[in-house]
Amino acid sequence: MHIENVIAPELCVLGAQATSRKKALQFIANLFAENNSQFEPFLLLKALFAREQLGTTAIGNGVALPHGRLKECEVPVAAFITLDQATVFDAPDQEPVDIIFALIVPKDFNFQELEGLDGLIEVLKDNMVCAQIRHAHNNQALYEIIESAIAKNTKQKDKEKDKEKEVST
Repeated sequence: MHIENVIAPELCVLGAQATSRKKALQFIANLFAENNSQFEPFLLLKALFAREQLGTTAIGNGVALPHGRLKECEVPVAAFITLDQATVFDAPDQEPVDIIFALIVPKDFNFQELEGLDGLIEVLKDNMVCAQIRHAHNNQALYEIIESAIAKNTKQKDKEKDKEKEVST
């Protein structure tokens, strides 16, 4: 399964109102639950907080990647939001977070099965991509920006792999 396949337009939200990490995670839990009747907001929030307790999921550049495991989850699902105001997420660079890519996976999910996750992280560390995200005009544009950036990254990685194969043969 590729990371592009777990992102749905209805789970992309521009300018969510959340004044703290807790409120941002609550917003995300509610968003997931609104779009999947099998998910309970409380259990989603508990799963997201359990991971945050292990250490921040902020990666710097105003970006966080909260994720959690949920028994009721059958396949990975992602939400992509921006916050109307950046909030403290204990980021390594001390920058507040305003871009959040959240992921819920099945309880026994192996993250190595999710192709492109490393590429997503690269994309979200790119200042130009983050600027595009921050200037998106609506939810659909937000979705299209992240989809396009991931596709471009995947294409670049594929080219690099092809070159490596040519060199080794």
